[in-house]
Parts: sequence; C-alpha cells; structure tokens
Amino acid sequence: MPRESSYAARLGVVLRRRNPEALREFLLESAERFGDERQVADVEGKSDDEMQELLQRMILARPDLSDLHRASREWLFRHGIDAYGESDSGERRN
Repeated sequence: MPRESSYAARLGVVLRRRNPEALREFLLESAERFGDERQVADVEGKSDDEMQELLQRMILARPDLSDLHRASREWLFRHGIDAYGESDSGERRN
C-alpha cells in the first residue's frame, strides 16, 4: 500500500496553487478527518476574504514557499494588513 504523504507536504501543494477555495477544501477535509465539529464550523464560517488572507499568511509561514513570499506580502500590504497581523486601524486581525 502506498504511504500517504504528510499533512505538511499536502498543505504545501495546496498553498502553492494560491487558490483560497482549494485551501478551504483541504482544511475542511482535514478538520473532518482529524478535528472536531468546532474546527469544521470554524473553516466553514470563514468568508472568502478571510480565506484569502489565511492563504497569504500560511504561504509566508513556509520557508519552502519562499518564491511566493513577495506576492503574498504585496497582497497583504494592498489589503491594509501588515506582516504582524494588524490592519490600518491598528486592530489585530485573525
């Protein structure tokens, strides 16, 4: 039986696609398989904008995706989000 690739490796493939809907599907599948109802509800409750922001932040957190970092930083900057998670108004973002 072929060995299933690690969560981190599969997540890296999804993030490299830069598609927030693909990330949502991956996180839902993972939450349903390994998490609980609260985690599933959390993913389901995220807006498209929140998923896009999460995608960009997750890319920045991965050294193996360094070729995508500049574009993710630019996306966050254009949307008023700094690298430390604060919006233009100074409020902390999730």
